[in-house]
Amino acid sequence: MDKKTDVRELKSKFMHINRMHHKLAEKMLITTGVHRNQHMLLMHLYRTNEVPSQKELANCFRISPAAVAVSLKKLENEGYISRNTSENDSRYNKITITAKGKGVVEKSREILDGLDERSFGNLSSEEKEILGVLLDKVIDNLKEGSI
Repeated sequence: MDKKTDVRELKSKFMHINRMHHKLAEKMLITTGVHRNQHMLLMHLYRTNEVPSQKELANCFRISPAAVAVSLKKLENEGYISRNTSENDSRYNKITITAKGKGVVEKSREILDGLDERSFGNLSSEEKEILGVLLDKVIDNLKEGSI
């Protein structure tokens, strides 16, 4: 096997792992009762100290502002978030995650932690360290070529 074939095979495995992980995560997270875009927004809102605008959320997730508005409306209607008009600017809604929304975030974290354990659980500490070093090298290689 020549070098070019080795690299293609590695790339193929890397992409396959990424797709498998993504597919499994989506399949498992559907049990939270929240659609994928709604889930991403809820997780992001939970992690953020400042409440971003709908435009900022759209830019962050590379989705349309309309898609953000629809997802936020559904999250609000289903009781995962609440929106209150800002005292300083009536065009701005302050978004707060409800107890129900926090429950989804906690369940999601458990699911994703379990998936991580499933993905890397049978690797020894040494193998995890080696894998981390190798992945860092790939990341560095890509950074060197970035525009």
